[in-house]
Amino acid sequence: MCFLATPRYEAESRFFVQSASGQQGGAGGAASLITTGNSGGMLGGFVDGWAVADFVKSRDSMQQLDKKVGLRGYLTNTGWDPLNRLSEDSSEDDLYRAYQKSVHISFNALEQIDVLRVSAFSSEDAAMLSAALIGLTEEFVSSMNEKGVADKLKVSKESVRLAEQKALAARDALTTWRTEHGNIDPAATVSMLLNLSSQLEGELSTAQVRLDKIRALGNKEHFMLEPAEMQVAALNKRLASVRYRLSGDSNAEAKQLKAYEALRNAQVFADSNLTLAQQSYQHAMTEALGLQRYLSIIAQPVPTDRPSSPRTGLLLLQALALGFALMFIARVAMALLRGLRHG
Repeated sequence: MCFLATPRYEAESRFFVQSASGQQGGAGGAASLITTGNSGGMLGGFVDGWAVADFVKSRDSMQQLDKKVGLRGYLTNTGWDPLNRLSEDSSEDDLYRAYQKSVHISFNALEQIDVLRVSAFSSEDAAMLSAALIGLTEEFVSSMNEKGVADKLKVSKESVRLAEQKALAARDALTTWRTEHGNIDPAATVSMLLNLSSQLEGELSTAQVRLDKIRALGNKEHFMLEPAEMQVAALNKRLASVRYRLSGDSNAEAKQLKAYEALRNAQVFADSNLTLAQQSYQHAMTEALGLQRYLSIIAQPVPTDRPSSPRTGLLLLQALALGFALMFIARVAMALLRGLRHG
């Protein structure tokens, strides 16, 4: 058996998944839980560590590795070794079984570290396959980041989109109203008319006092009587016109102001909601970026100088034990045969 077995070399590497916020699945995970009570980071380390291990064990990982480096060429063995035999035209199931024999990964739950062991028919091949697998694992962790960020930002991004639509609709409605009524700012117009009304009321009061004084003279032919009466009448007419503009018909400034203020308030409310939605999105983005993970390598794959298998010493001991067992059985059988003959 020792002469049939193909020598295999092994390369071991160690790594863990660490988040951008500093939470990691390394040896400090348990200590962090004890000292800070932050079980979220430790739980995340468990999930990520098991996910990485499951990915490396998967058929998907084997297929990606085969496309990346030509895995079949490294595991093909047409020798007499029945345990490591793999032909060049073998099926994918045979290749996957050979992959499972060559790639072993275990997750240390206490330290939250993944230990990857890759064996191949040369030390160089073992190191190369280990490095390629680590690269695929880094890509897998990156894909988890993309999905996690997308899921976390999905709701916030949709809120921003709806808020933008409502803010744009509110601005369009206000612009349309201003165009139809030819009035940029009804509030300023109303304020101007109120000031004018107060001014006219003051002038009318002064003119009315002057007219009353002239009439008190009892002289209907007084040369100032007619101009005073005309001034009072003109001021009354002017004041009535201003008041009519303020609250007269359906197109009065006050009614226009009411419609304008409703549209203006809707725009302010929509803009405020948009600002809040954008701030919420930025906050979610910051949190999502803080949860991003990456693979941190503790030990690079270094292959063994001597074959890790077959273990010649162990095989010799097994063969010796088997020989002793067969010898014992043979002696017992011979003793039974002698006993039968003598009987």
